Amino acid sequence: MKKVLIGIVLTMGIATLANAQATRTWVSGVGDDVNPCSRTAPCKTFAGAISKTALGGIINCLDPGGFGAVTVTKAIELDCTGTLGSILNSGVSGVVVNALTTSKVVLRDLQINGAGTTLGLQGVNILQAGQVHVYNCSIANQSTAGIRTANSSNQITVIVDDTEILASTTGILAASTLTGTTLLAVSDSNISNNSSRGIEIASGNSGAQVSNTVLSKNITDGFKITPGTSGAALESCNISFNGNGVNVATAGGEVRLSRNTIHQNFTNGVTGLGTTRCFGTNVINANVGNQTCTLANQAQQ
Repeated sequence: MKKVLIGIVLTMGIATLANAQATRTWVSGVGDDVNPCSRTAPCKTFAGAISKTALGGIINCLDPGGFGAVTVTKAIELDCTGTLGSILNSGVSGVVVNALTTSKVVLRDLQINGAGTTLGLQGVNILQAGQVHVYNCSIANQSTAGIRTANSSNQITVIVDDTEILASTTGILAASTLTGTTLLAVSDSNISNNSSRGIEIASGNSGAQVSNTVLSKNITDGFKITPGTSGAALESCNISFNGNGVNVATAGGEVRLSRNTIHQNFTNGVTGLGTTRCFGTNVINANVGNQTCTLANQAQQ
């Protein structure tokens, strides 16, 4: 009889915990993590709210505040639209995504800044997920990368839109390992003033589509692909004042360029052992070194 009663109590407890997770929760600069994270009793941090938010739910910011670094282990959205919500991540990663391979994680209107005595590690460090979407965010002062993929299995789709990534080592680093790959789509963004590269595809069998984006004042490369098994397309981008504008480092790699302005890069406009397939709509001019694509003036396809 005692065992039956214990089982009933445990079952009720688990059900209560499950019911406590809300589809929408809230954080506030004057909240408290002991609260239920409701609209009228918000939590203080993302880490405090995430355990009280249901799978696929949304954590909203009520007002300006620094809501702390967080590890995301499930499908969820962090949304600070219109509130100046931020994460200060000196010495650590701002958002670590380590979810299921089917999970979709969305970061919207967040400022992620690693400024401090010790810089942040990564603004967004993606260890595992199905999709990660970064919309209208500002990421700066990261010692490894503004956004990095480091998955060792499956294919991760990373979508970055209307986002600025500044003053980090590499703006976006696709660094999947083993059987992991990255599909990266960047649009309407500004990735500049980084001490190494703007965007780097460093993982095999990966790819990138970059459009309407500024890649400027990145010390080594504006855009680089290292593996010979990866490729990319750049369209309507302004790539200027970098070391190399576009670097396809390894034979076998390929970058397709259309409607880009690649100018005033200090080492080369386009370079590398791989293929730069340039369509006739690019402006490649006033670079210090090479300005000739491997396959130039291609017909539009």
